[in-house]
Amino acid sequence: MIVPRALLLSAVLASALLPARAPWAAGPAPDPVSATHHTAEIVLALKEYRASLEILQPLLEREVAGANKLRDQRRGFFERGIISRKEFEETEAAVARAEEKLEETRRAIAAADQAMAEATTVRALASLPPLGPGGYEQSAGLIRYNGPAAWSLTVDTPRLRQFFAARFGRPLPVSAFGQTPLHDRMGFDHKDALDVAVHPDSPEGRTLMDYLRAARIPFIASWSAVPGSSSGAHIHIGQPSPRISVRR
Repeated sequence: MIVPRALLLSAVLASALLPARAPWAAGPAPDPVSATHHTAEIVLALKEYRASLEILQPLLEREVAGANKLRDQRRGFFERGIISRKEFEETEAAVARAEEKLEETRRAIAAADQAMAEATTVRALASLPPLGPGGYEQSAGLIRYNGPAAWSLTVDTPRLRQFFAARFGRPLPVSAFGQTPLHDRMGFDHKDALDVAVHPDSPEGRTLMDYLRAARIPFIASWSAVPGSSSGAHIHIGQPSPRISVRR
């Protein structure tokens, strides 16, 4: 039996988080070194999980190709009356199952990239001093702006969507609206934050950050956690959400 990718991701995150009390949990301020260490464990576990998916993906692609080839052969048999409609439909169902497994794996890779980007950002923030109101800082792979304006996910997101659509002629590519199952599994408090899947170096990313700074809205922009890939790069809008609680 194939274990669903979401369950595998949950197991990966649980194995990384369970050995010690989570950084940013309720109580006294954590040791930054300890916080960095535990988020590094999450990133390592996610990299190993992603690597296993990359091994699985070409196998599933070959399975899809084989299922399609068999369907094409059996279509001819069905048209000549050699096999029944039921037999041909079973072949079509096998193609659909193979394609769904492949698509599930692709979604799992994208989810792992997003999770790595989130965890990598938290790890970087753990080692940085807090920014004062209006503070702006850019470092390798990370931009942060502590805008003093109050940000509301429900009130401000529609305005942001309208601005982006008017400027670029396409919907705002939201990758996470508030708390998501991924954030639940990782233990991140993301309930009043918005993640937008644009690369900070892209025209869309630069324009979006200019808009946010002009509106004094806080954000964090991070590059990919996967070298050589743009997957996972995003702009987190709202205050940082590094608070972690262990999911047992």
